[in-house]
Amino acid sequence: MARTKKVTITLPAELLESMKSHTDNVSGYLTELAERAERRRLLREELDRYQEEFGAFTAEEMAEAQVLLHGSEGMGRAA
Repeated sequence: MARTKKVTITLPAELLESMKSHTDNVSGYLTELAERAERRRLLREELDRYQEEFGAFTAEEMAEAQVLLHGSEGMGRAA
Protein backbone atom coordinates (compact mmCIF):
# COMPACT_ATOMS: atom_id res chain seq x y z
CA MET A 1 0.00 0.00 0.00
CA ALA A 2 1.23 3.49 -0.82
CA ARG A 3 2.35 5.66 2.04
CA THR A 4 -0.15 8.40 2.78
CA LYS A 5 -0.18 11.64 4.71
CA LYS A 6 -3.26 13.37 6.03
CA VAL A 7 -3.72 16.98 4.88
CA THR A 8 -6.43 19.58 5.18
CA ILE A 9 -7.78 21.28 2.06
CA THR A 10 -10.45 23.89 1.48
CA LEU A 11 -13.01 23.37 -1.27
CA PRO A 12 -16.08 25.29 -2.33
CA ALA A 13 -19.06 23.66 -0.58
CA GLU A 14 -20.89 23.11 -3.88
CA LEU A 15 -17.91 21.27 -5.34
CA LEU A 16 -17.60 19.04 -2.29
CA GLU A 17 -21.31 18.18 -2.40
CA SER A 18 -21.05 17.40 -6.10
CA MET A 19 -18.12 15.05 -5.46
CA LYS A 20 -20.01 13.35 -2.63
CA SER A 21 -22.89 12.70 -5.01
CA HIS A 22 -20.50 10.66 -7.20
CA THR A 23 -18.44 8.88 -4.56
CA ASP A 24 -18.39 7.97 -0.91
CA ASN A 25 -14.57 8.25 -0.93
CA VAL A 26 -13.71 11.89 -1.58
CA SER A 27 -10.08 11.32 -0.59
CA GLY A 28 -9.71 8.52 -3.13
CA TYR A 29 -11.52 10.59 -5.76
CA LEU A 30 -9.17 13.54 -5.26
CA THR A 31 -6.15 11.22 -5.22
CA GLU A 32 -7.18 9.77 -8.58
CA LEU A 33 -7.64 13.25 -10.06
CA ALA A 34 -4.25 14.38 -8.73
CA GLU A 35 -2.55 11.25 -10.13
CA ARG A 36 -4.09 11.89 -13.56
CA ALA A 37 -2.93 15.52 -13.47
CA GLU A 38 0.58 14.44 -12.50
CA ARG A 39 0.73 11.89 -15.34
CA ARG A 40 -0.41 14.59 -17.81
CA ARG A 41 2.23 16.99 -16.48
CA LEU A 42 4.99 14.39 -16.83
CA LEU A 43 3.81 13.45 -20.32
CA ARG A 44 3.74 17.12 -21.35
CA GLU A 45 7.33 17.54 -20.10
CA GLU A 46 8.44 14.45 -22.04
CA LEU A 47 6.68 15.60 -25.22
CA ASP A 48 8.29 19.03 -24.88
CA ARG A 49 11.74 17.44 -24.47
CA TYR A 50 11.13 15.23 -27.50
CA GLN A 51 10.13 18.19 -29.65
CA GLU A 52 13.13 20.21 -28.49
CA GLU A 53 15.38 17.38 -29.67
CA PHE A 54 13.57 16.28 -32.85
CA GLY A 55 11.42 19.26 -33.82
CA ALA A 56 7.71 19.97 -33.60
CA PHE A 57 5.21 17.28 -34.46
CA THR A 58 3.85 17.53 -37.98
CA ALA A 59 0.13 17.84 -38.72
CA GLU A 60 0.22 14.25 -39.99
CA GLU A 61 1.81 13.00 -36.76
CA MET A 62 -0.78 14.87 -34.70
CA ALA A 63 -3.63 13.42 -36.80
CA GLU A 64 -2.23 9.90 -36.36
CA ALA A 65 -1.96 10.44 -32.60
CA GLN A 66 -5.59 11.63 -32.47
CA VAL A 67 -6.74 8.47 -34.24
CA LEU A 68 -4.70 6.29 -31.88
CA LEU A 69 -6.04 8.09 -28.80
CA HIS A 70 -9.64 8.69 -29.81
CA GLY A 71 -10.35 6.60 -32.88
CA SER A 72 -11.45 8.09 -36.17
CA GLU A 73 -14.46 9.81 -34.57
CA GLY A 74 -12.00 11.96 -32.55
CA MET A 75 -10.74 13.61 -35.73
CA GLY A 76 -13.51 16.20 -35.77
CA ARG A 77 -12.96 17.45 -32.22
CA ALA A 78 -11.07 20.63 -31.46
CA ALA A 79 -8.10 20.28 -29.15
